[in-house]
Amino acid sequence: MNELVCGDCWRREHLTFVQRLDPAFIRHGSRYLCPEHRALRAELSWATGPVHRPIPDPTQNRAA
Repeated sequence: MNELVCGDCWRREHLTFVQRLDPAFIRHGSRYLCPEHRALRAELSWATGPVHRPIPDPTQNRAA
């Protein structure tokens, strides 16, 4: 039960296409992403310009 699940993979498997577009189902903030989706997000943020922040790896310690 404590296993991390990629947020994007979970959305793809459990929500319909319409639900994924609905703002009520969109959660902002940091969450765990699998390496595939982390790379995709990094690629998209690089293509759109410096406006977006890189998505932090949840295993990294922010206090350091």
